[in-house]
Amino acid sequence: MKNHIKVVSILLFTMVCNLYAQDPNFHVYLSFGQSNMEGAAKIEPQHKVGVDERFRVMEAVDCPDLGRKKGIWYTAIPPLCRCKTGLTLTDFFGRKMVENLPEEVKIGIINVAVGGCKIELFDKDHYKTYLKDVPDWMTNMVNEYDGNPYGRLVEMAKLAQRDGVIKGILLHQGESNTGDTLWPQKVKVVYDNLLKDLDLKPNSVPLLAGEVVHEDQNGVCASMNNIIATLPKTISNAHVISSAGCPDGPDNLHFNAEGYRMLGERYADKMLSLLPVETEIIELYPDKVPNSKRSEIKESGEDMFRNVTNPTIEYFKPRPDKANGTAVIIIPGGGYGVVVYKGEGVATAKALAAKGIASFVLKYRLPSDDIMVDKKIGPLQDAQQAIKTVRENADKWQLKKDKIGIMGFSAGGHLASTAATHYKTAYIENPDSTNLRPDFQILVYPVISMTNTLTHGGSRDNLLGKNPSTEDIQGFSNELQVTAATPITYLTHTADDSTVDVDNSIHYFESLRHNQVEAEMHIYPKGGHGFIFRHEGWMEPLFDWLKRNEL
Repeated sequence: MKNHIKVVSILLFTMVCNLYAQDPNFHVYLSFGQSNMEGAAKIEPQHKVGVDERFRVMEAVDCPDLGRKKGIWYTAIPPLCRCKTGLTLTDFFGRKMVENLPEEVKIGIINVAVGGCKIELFDKDHYKTYLKDVPDWMTNMVNEYDGNPYGRLVEMAKLAQRDGVIKGILLHQGESNTGDTLWPQKVKVVYDNLLKDLDLKPNSVPLLAGEVVHEDQNGVCASMNNIIATLPKTISNAHVISSAGCPDGPDNLHFNAEGYRMLGERYADKMLSLLPVETEIIELYPDKVPNSKRSEIKESGEDMFRNVTNPTIEYFKPRPDKANGTAVIIIPGGGYGVVVYKGEGVATAKALAAKGIASFVLKYRLPSDDIMVDKKIGPLQDAQQAIKTVRENADKWQLKKDKIGIMGFSAGGHLASTAATHYKTAYIENPDSTNLRPDFQILVYPVISMTNTLTHGGSRDNLLGKNPSTEDIQGFSNELQVTAATPITYLTHTADDSTVDVDNSIHYFESLRHNQVEAEMHIYPKGGHGFIFRHEGWMEPLFDWLKRNEL
């Protein structure tokens, strides 16, 4: 009898566990905010067809006319917020996510939003005070969530945790808090409460916050974007999604359908870049590092490297079903004094890998008389060795040998452009005469010139020394080294870059143009040096360029 009871107990326990078995391949995203998260664009017939069943929405309110009940998952056919809301950015976020993730992965959205609300509505300790002074129309919307939108979001999220794993939180709010410099701190209160109430580990779940309608669309609340931009300083795991170029409606407050598509896909691109990617670290020189000498200097760093003595490439592998055979060697910047490995290297590699492009982040030796016989050529040797390694392993990694490019940021842009203009001379051992010419180059706020009027002084001092010869200045001024055989080029910079003058890119572009080398250049009026950290949409034109060039 006891054994029988024991068996029944085990069966019941197993049934309960199976009933609430969490699927690690069901990725859940919580979304909240005001009207642009709620959805203000008209839902057209085409928006309701072709929605992948892997994209799901948990209804947060009862919608009998839609045949939906609160707390139940449905295929994410709009509306995704409440019963009569419009098209929203989450529609396109989810579609882009399932399009770029393996077939076994599903995406779930829980969208709780209230038009016109301030962020205070989602502060669980003070929302009742806030609601005392809101207009009746807002009260009616809040009442659809039983008077507590934050509570409803948590309630639905706990149900969702039985089915899947919360991977991120999406926020679009700020119009009603325009000018409120305390907004980042108020968002942090909500974010921290969500983590605590849902038993999520600190910093384990990123917060993606979108800009309001941009000034380039005459957004009436565009000034709020300056405050939204500071959110990552308050929440280390927050990422701001640019709304630049996203079209809006006549009121200059709400995006139109195309604007929601662009913005939602930017949320997805950022989230895809944050998801884990299969990687492999490969030593560039398994035996002896060339041009090196004995030294007591020790390599240091993790996100940013100093005193590199063991150069490597880290291979970020695209999913096999997304891989297109193109490869990019990414060279982070740092003025030839450090390697900004994570910010410019890893983040970019993940974004490219999500597009199917094999990405290799180069950790290269920094010029130093202490560890090198000739410091001028040390970084170039590592860049050439990276090209050689990738090209010689192209068959193994299923890459196309004629689609191996190079990409560089700041001083890394100087190194990339040096590799693209000095490839005829091998500075490494190359017994098989492997082609060292990159097939294309992507240069982001690059140092190009070593001439007095253009160069970045710190980069030149570190590479060539305090008193370089005229020969070295000329030789490493890459705008002077362009020929008709220089690889096709993509350049991007900002006009107000006070660290590396935009004329570096302009002069290089002119040299390319005069040598009939195909080149495309994007110059933004503002953003400063390192603008990629403040302009989430910077890769969109690059992706378009890669696509047009079949890369």
